[in-house]
Amino acid sequence: MNRFTSLLFLVILLISNISQGQSVLSDAELKEKQHQFDFWLGHWEVYKYGTDTIVGISHIESILDSVALLEHYQSAPSPYHGKSINIFNKESLQWEQFWIDNGGSALKLAGEFKNGMMSLENTKKLDGKTHINRIRWTPVNGEVRQTWELSRDNGKSWNILFDGLYKRKQ
Repeated sequence: MNRFTSLLFLVILLISNISQGQSVLSDAELKEKQHQFDFWLGHWEVYKYGTDTIVGISHIESILDSVALLEHYQSAPSPYHGKSINIFNKESLQWEQFWIDNGGSALKLAGEFKNGMMSLENTKKLDGKTHINRIRWTPVNGEVRQTWELSRDNGKSWNILFDGLYKRKQ
């Protein structure tokens, strides 16, 4: 092997070892964590919370041997649609979501299932200010309430961007 081939082999080996790192959780604990978001699985009509106005249709399915969720969202009043992949990352020990939409936007969130709800957020600096996106999913009597909030002052105050109620399609 020449020097370049040896170096390339070493890099591939290191990446492979990192990506297959051992979790600090037992297999049973990991499996339990991987199913914390299963309450969101299904075919849903999404309503503006507190109203009978349908704002979208959503289908959430289990993928990759039941260790991840794939969301397919379609707005009811517009051509807007998007998808998210959700997974419990066994290295970071957090839930992660990566959302993309047909407008070219992307949002990466991380967090945990705690106090009966999934809460994911991200933080970024814009114009010298800290902006926090926080999305919470709360199961309530077979339905799921999703609330997306934005703080432009490092969490001192919050504005609701979306407040929806997922009701199972009949």
